Amino acid sequence: MNLAQLITSFRTDADDAARPYLWSDDEVIGWLNEAQEEAAIRGKLLFESVRPEICQIEISEAAGSIYKISDLINEITYASITDVNGKVQEIGIKDRFELSRIKPEWRTTKEKPEYIIHHDKTIEVGCIVDGSYTIKLEVNRLPLRCMANESDTPEINRVHHRNLVQWALHRAYEKPDSETLNPSKSQLAEANFTEYFGERPNSSMRKDENANRPHVNKAYW
Repeated sequence: MNLAQLITSFRTDADDAARPYLWSDDEVIGWLNEAQEEAAIRGKLLFESVRPEICQIEISEAAGSIYKISDLINEITYASITDVNGKVQEIGIKDRFELSRIKPEWRTTKEKPEYIIHHDKTIEVGCIVDGSYTIKLEVNRLPLRCMANESDTPEINRVHHRNLVQWALHRAYEKPDSETLNPSKSQLAEANFTEYFGERPNSSMRKDENANRPHVNKAYW
């Protein structure tokens, strides 16, 4: 479905097909874009391992230990490190507590990185970097761009598109307006969306998911 079709589906379900509309096109478009982000987060629907602007980070001793990552990254599922000779090795993803437990001197040890810590908007290398390396990530991410034109389509698979309307209905019926506020309809639409795409993880759950994955060294030539 394209954006125009999604808006039509929303207006049909909301009985809002006659002008003047209860909810503007701009409002509905915003909610549909929210819906795709929510679906991507809840269902882990958008996997990325190729785009260098998302998945590749150059690190060095001079650049320090903390590196900004793309704000499209929702979860890091795998990480590897490549040295200047092209040798590739898996690196572990830990939180600071676990890394301190297994490697107490990580903050002052100068070596080739074996671990990274995923903070909200950055990664921290679990040592003092002893040279220049490339870290490559495999991630679950958010959509690359918002839908704006009628011909735009959601990035998630078309099988999911119709269910995005439920989120838009949820947001529409919770709007604090005497003509549109309907808490019971809002809650029902949110429940339908959650039943299909799953619960939204809170920040603590996301942090736990992004840390302390098993780490096994593998070298590739």
